Amino acid sequence: MAHMGVVLLALVLAGCGVRPTGVVDAGTPASGLTKGLRLYFVSEAGRLEGVPRPGQEIREPADVIKLLMGPSESEKRSGLTTLVSGGPYDVTGKGDRLSVRVPGWELDPASVQHRNLAGQLVCSLARARSVLDRSGRTRPDDVRVTVVFAAGGGELGPHVCSDFLT
Repeated sequence: MAHMGVVLLALVLAGCGVRPTGVVDAGTPASGLTKGLRLYFVSEAGRLEGVPRPGQEIREPADVIKLLMGPSESEKRSGLTTLVSGGPYDVTGKGDRLSVRVPGWELDPASVQHRNLAGQLVCSLARARSVLDRSGRTRPDDVRVTVVFAAGGGELGPHVCSDFLT
């Protein structure tokens, strides 16, 4: 019996082998789908970056076009810019299929600028459609958006947002 008391005392003193470690860097925060509206702007590195707009009310996907005309002051300080300017942009379609007509641009398929403009529109419109689906069934990558360049008659798409985030 005394032997069992020694074993029990050793276990209690050992604390089950768990030692205090202090703060441990676990890397980047978890990522994945988030709720609410996100707008997509172009970073200094030339890539699309999603920016949350919590509490921003929209009635239809086309409402995001005006919001894309310019990042906020803090977003600008973070190096974000927009390629969406001028207007009017015409957004048509419903459900998981949308089309947006871009005024005054001729399509250059090799242009990184055109790809980023299309990405801003595709990702922001897809997120808007997802947010507006009150049932919660539409994910942003369920929405396919075609970008039509009015001046040149060309089009990109249909695309999903993830096409522009790699």
